[in-house]
Amino acid sequence: MLPRGTLDRPALLLVKIGHDVAARGEDALAELGLSGRQYMVLGVLSADTPPSQQELAGLCGLLPAQVVIVVDELERRGLAERQRSETDRRRSVVSLTEAGATALARADELGKRLVAELDPQARQAAIDALSRP
Repeated sequence: MLPRGTLDRPALLLVKIGHDVAARGEDALAELGLSGRQYMVLGVLSADTPPSQQELAGLCGLLPAQVVIVVDELERRGLAERQRSETDRRRSVVSLTEAGATALARADELGKRLVAELDPQARQAAIDALSRP
């Protein structure tokens, strides 16, 4: 149930819905061996190819220190790998591995199931509205 205090406040409503979806997804993601942050990093790595770990953090909405912890675990599990930048040796470039792409595909299927309960038109309208820059 949504709190009445959020119903006429779209920003609060989005935050509440986001928290609810994340909470439902966390347990299911854990069964896949992933956290929400790991899923976010894998998703960004799959399409954005950030030129540095710091830019990866920004794209994911995480602090650089947070993304280090996430990437450490993904790298330990073989889902992502770090390499030094060829143009700036001080930078680490993170990339998705084949195993990471497989884990991402499994998590994407889970994500589709989480939003499948929504009316298709409402789901598409939400995606369209939230995808605008």
